[in-house]
Amino acid sequence: MSSIAQQKKIVEQLRSEASMVCKPVSECVKDMIGFMNSNKDRDFLVSGFASKKDNPFQEKGGCLLL
Repeated sequence: MSSIAQQKKIVEQLRSEASMVCKPVSECVKDMIGFMNSNKDRDFLVSGFASKKDNPFQEKGGCLLL
């Protein structure tokens, strides 16, 4: 890619970043905490599985030593 093409690409990227709407971190964190609290019942990493049969990641067999 030529230097001019690279510079045009950089300018285009900077223009798109400059047009983005920014929010303060404190506002985003409040939104994230609210989302996580409202969905924690469905998150198996937080609440776990009701039984071992429900866990699709449970190993099917035991450990074998040779």
